[in-house]
Amino acid sequence: MASQQTVDYIIIGGGTSGLVVANRLSEDSAIKVLVLEAGMDLTADSRVNIPALWTSLLGSGADWQYKTSPQESLKGRSIRQPQGKALGGSSAINGQAFIAPGKLELDAWAKLGNSGWDWTNLVPSYRKS
Repeated sequence: MASQQTVDYIIIGGGTSGLVVANRLSEDSAIKVLVLEAGMDLTADSRVNIPALWTSLLGSGADWQYKTSPQESLKGRSIRQPQGKALGGSSAINGQAFIAPGKLELDAWAKLGNSGWDWTNLVPSYRKS
């Protein structure tokens, strides 16, 4: 018989941002969080843990295998758009690369009307991560 348990939050998607949200919410031990991810947990997979093997994940079950529509300027060719389908999302298939946005990029978000989404306010979160 299936167990019936209640949760306070359900996070759809176990990519980087979903896992960060779940982690922050679960800092309060009274809060129960459920993360739902379509892909598998590949955290012990050497293709995820050894940066040089990341390309072996492209086109695998860890990749949604999206393609663009045929592009007229490319003589009808489609371009692959790898997106991670695994716990960790695209971060699981990117060779452990992390490139944070720069000050100008973050400040541009605030200038577009996103109050608080600027370098000064976001840098503490980047440092925490």
